Amino acid sequence: MSLLRKLNTLFRASAQEPAERLVEANSIRIFEQEIRDAEAAILQAKRQLAVVMAQKKQLTRHNEMLQESIARREQQACIAMEQQQSELAEEVATLIAEEEFILRDQRSQTDYLSKQETVLKQQLRRAAQSIQKYRRELHLAKANRSAQQAMTSLKGYSNGLSVSMQDMTASLNRIQQRQTDFADFDTAMTEIDEEFSGHSLDKKLKSAGIKTGEYDAQAVLERLRKQRAA
Repeated sequence: MSLLRKLNTLFRASAQEPAERLVEANSIRIFEQEIRDAEAAILQAKRQLAVVMAQKKQLTRHNEMLQESIARREQQACIAMEQQQSELAEEVATLIAEEEFILRDQRSQTDYLSKQETVLKQQLRRAAQSIQKYRRELHLAKANRSAQQAMTSLKGYSNGLSVSMQDMTASLNRIQQRQTDFADFDTAMTEIDEEFSGHSLDKKLKSAGIKTGEYDAQAVLERLRKQRAA
């Protein structure tokens, strides 16, 4: 049973690895989408804040109207009491009590909305600052990725250039070797031609100061001088 559990764990781990590799390979895209999701949430929060602020304004206006109504009713109650109309004064006082109850309830609600407005504004402000920070980090991450890709491409180009230079050097060496071989072969053929034509021997005799019988202008002039002297 222990072996089966280990195999089951291995299978689950093997299934998890491709997902982890996929997440890792697309981490920047995921981060960018998370930022977009957060921005969408901020937009929704702004709309909710606008609703809260609108409701607070409406309650504030209604509270002001109630306050004015209560002040007017109080004047009416005072006049009724001055005129000894106790029943009418009591009826007006009942309306005043009802409106004061509504006013207290609405003021409490207005205070609650004010607090909610303050909290939402603070949260939105912090969220907006965080989004700006994450946007900057995203730009840096993209820039770093581009730099890494450029370095990888440059490395590949450098490796390819190095190989090309090595190939060209090898080609040049082969050309120079062929030229050297040809020059050596040509020199050898010339030596062979001279050897078999006797030119090589003539060179050796001339170097030794021995006449070879070939055309010699100095020898002709020397002969003519002797003839004239005789």
